[in-house]
Amino acid sequence: MKNTFFTILLIFPLLAFPQILWDDFEENRIGYYEFVHGGMTERFENPNPSSSTNNSELCAQYVRNPGEMYDVIVLVANGSFTNLEDYLNGSKTMKVDVFSPGPGIPLQITLEDSSVAGATNYPDGRHSIYTATTTVTNEWETIEFIFDSRPDNSVLDANVTSLILLFDIGSNSDDTYYFDNVYGPEFNNQCASINSNPSINLADWDCHWNIGVCPSNTPCSSYDYISGWLNQAYNPDNSSINTSKYCGSYTRNPDGNGEDVFIMYFKNGALDLSTNKYFNFQIYGPPRPIYVSFQDNAGNEVVPFNSNVSSLNTWEQFSVDLSSGLGQDIVRAVFFIDQSVINWDEYLIDDIHMSSIALENKNISSSKLIDIYPNPVTDNLNCYFENNNEVNAKIINVTGKILFSKNIKPGHNVIGINDLTSGFYLLEIKINDITYFHKFQKID
Repeated sequence: MKNTFFTILLIFPLLAFPQILWDDFEENRIGYYEFVHGGMTERFENPNPSSSTNNSELCAQYVRNPGEMYDVIVLVANGSFTNLEDYLNGSKTMKVDVFSPGPGIPLQITLEDSSVAGATNYPDGRHSIYTATTTVTNEWETIEFIFDSRPDNSVLDANVTSLILLFDIGSNSDDTYYFDNVYGPEFNNQCASINSNPSINLADWDCHWNIGVCPSNTPCSSYDYISGWLNQAYNPDNSSINTSKYCGSYTRNPDGNGEDVFIMYFKNGALDLSTNKYFNFQIYGPPRPIYVSFQDNAGNEVVPFNSNVSSLNTWEQFSVDLSSGLGQDIVRAVFFIDQSVINWDEYLIDDIHMSSIALENKNISSSKLIDIYPNPVTDNLNCYFENNNEVNAKIINVTGKILFSKNIKPGHNVIGINDLTSGFYLLEIKINDITYFHKFQKID
């Protein structure tokens, strides 16, 4: 189990630790790894799980790029930074658990505005620098980063976008490091007000992380297997059926027979199909066959699903009816994409969740008949559609419950949503026997 900030605070009440856990490579993540110079494997087996400093099962492995003296890992915050004054004056510190090859290795964190900072324009965009040094060999230690300097005083706290982590700065080593439990400065986390139901909201790479996976060549005991690489990525097309900022990026890594497998297990246990019998996900990538095997604890297939990605680089909605598995324990889903073919194609996957209704691969954004805005929305959803007759509009939550149903006339309509809590919803409109869905986010 993770060593928590609260336990540390009770033991060492005088130490100034930060307030937000950015990443523990198991259950918590509120940032995005935008760029790394070296080789980084997330959810890697802890090299010393018996350590009193870090006894969690998983961490990150990082191998420096010897071609870079200033080898960087760029973490982008999932929102705007707040007041950084406490980090500048030392009353708060950032910290990371590190497993390094030796003592005396310099480490650094730079807070920067990545829209300004570039490889050749130092110090522009660099808000502040914090330094530390390793003290042990091949052991976990908690590294605290102390304020060092402010290279660019013109960068406002609110303009800081990224935390830059550097191992062995100013060298060309190719050493291997492990790190975990990244604590960074506070920021306005866009997911803070969104409730995640682990039985329904399985994964969206924005705010919900309720599936477990394990990277290749990693013998994790409680996380299932994945041949290739699954990382967080920017959504390349958030104007279609997928309006999310982020998504999952899966790169195949087939063996000599073209076998590639991506297994996810559900962190809340077996799926509850009593109300929500549809397993939904979206895929973006090259047209290829896709097969999903829904299995029990013994690896027996409960429900098979066979389909195809039909369009090149277009988000497609898939809904799997799992009602035939009612009464059986479905604990994991095994994905096979373009099976028995040797390629290293990349696929984007997103919005994995359960619902009581099937989601069709129709979207309002692709229809010339309908215009819905804004998204996200605070109070009023504007809906414009062209049709000869009035149509029915419904707002449905992620469990499939209809929260709003009203007939609306052609032209411009305003739908008030003040009574909705923060979260994601579907607007359903049926025109000419075609049902369109528009996913939107309600924010306060």
